[in-house]
Amino acid sequence: VGLHPKRTLRLVLWTGEEQGGIGAEQYYQLHKENISNFDIVMESDEGTFQPSGLGFTGSAKAREIVKEIMTLLQPINVTDVYDVADGTDIDYWMRDGVPG
Repeated sequence: VGLHPKRTLRLVLWTGEEQGGIGAEQYYQLHKENISNFDIVMESDEGTFQPSGLGFTGSAKAREIVKEIMTLLQPINVTDVYDVADGTDIDYWMRDGVPG
């Protein structure tokens, strides 16, 4: 869609979710001291499908920002913002206040 990020985006791929989330926990333990550098965490774990939007937890102000950002994805019809976000891979971060 021709978008270019102004901040660093970190993509992390790991395994072990089905074995108790050990990959997510280890990543969290190794990087939690830098939590102030994390603006949002995301997880995609629903398989292969046509996405429709994002689930989001965070403040009302942050939700409005996410909704505005999602309008940029109108060309690919991915604009919905749902009220719930969770996932084994991001729960540690969300419990510490990082929007997910």
